[in-house]
Amino acid sequence: MGAGFWLLLSGFLVSSLGTWIYRLALPLLVLELTGSALGTGLVYALEYLPYLALAMFGGVLADRHSRKVILVAGDLAAGALALALAVVVTLGAPPLWLIYAMAFLLACVDPLYQPAFRALVPSLVPVERLAPANARIHIGEHAVNLLGPMLGGALVVAFGHQVAIYVDAATFLLSAALIALIRTAPAVTRAYRSVLADLREGFGYLFGADRTVLTLAVFAFAGNFGVWLLLADMVFYLTAYHHFSPGQIGVVYAFQGAGAVLGALLGGRLLPRIRPVTLISAGMLLEGVSILAMIPARGPLLIGLAWMGQFAAAGVGIVALMTVRQRLIPDHLLGRVLGTARMIAFLAIPLAALTAGVFESAVHDAYALMAFAGAVSLLIALAAARSPLRNVVLEPAAP
Repeated sequence: MGAGFWLLLSGFLVSSLGTWIYRLALPLLVLELTGSALGTGLVYALEYLPYLALAMFGGVLADRHSRKVILVAGDLAAGALALALAVVVTLGAPPLWLIYAMAFLLACVDPLYQPAFRALVPSLVPVERLAPANARIHIGEHAVNLLGPMLGGALVVAFGHQVAIYVDAATFLLSAALIALIRTAPAVTRAYRSVLADLREGFGYLFGADRTVLTLAVFAFAGNFGVWLLLADMVFYLTAYHHFSPGQIGVVYAFQGAGAVLGALLGGRLLPRIRPVTLISAGMLLEGVSILAMIPARGPLLIGLAWMGQFAAAGVGIVALMTVRQRLIPDHLLGRVLGTARMIAFLAIPLAALTAGVFESAVHDAYALMAFAGAVSLLIALAAARSPLRNVVLEPAAP
């Protein structure tokens, strides 16, 4: 892979760990200060809202300026914000408006950071190693998703909110130092045009004559919607329908992590040998079957295995989808198109969470929701097999 990729991945994972720490520490701090579920929920809303508002502008930055510099600057900004908040918390209980403002500003960094990170990967990795590189990124993300909340919670319980936020600041500063060590990041040709012109060029490519990349974005949206119909209420489902203990719920989520790792490893190995349309459609087919298998499954083991199958299938598809995007999109458009596609995919999460909550409140039938989510995945598999993806062939890299 090369030293540049490993430095980039290490910095990204350390930074992601810091993101998880503040996502847990700040809501817990608000809950301690107010005792209000609504106030705590507002922190979560502020932490995810910037993804929808800023992802496209993050793409413009990634295509205009050095992607390495954007990553280092983003980490330094997040570290400075977290450090300032830690100092304020140490001096006494801060006003709520300040916590909300800090939560929002910290959350603004990630959607500006992500397009530069995703767009920098192809320039640090040989073309023939892109699929394994994306597999390692996917595995690392899921490892952080599992460890981040546990570490954040442990820090708050053992040392308090102040120490947790200081550690949060340190992770961002460490990430900046690691990424600054990358020596092979390419120079960027700067084009001084209006932001609107840059956005229009990115949209023109995404919605242009070749609809392959747009098709991938639509599939990512639909896939996220189907998964989050279950994921948004999974803890409620396991508790209310099966009366699982926290330990049993932990077993199910451990299967989820194992499935994501297995899927990423398979995707990285299979993509150089199997056409992308086959992998993506087969992955969605297996995902739909795994969701439907949740309906008759009982007990932590069987539910966990069905859940693992779903995330293994998703992991294969995500590695294939990201690699195809990186191979097809011209480098000078990569940040904008990836940022816009990420915004489209993330839009599905609040829509699915709201749909799941309303459906459960009105119908009280999680199994009907599973049947619908499984059917969505099966329809995506059928649509993928007949989509413009059929024409995509990833040629081996030239010697």
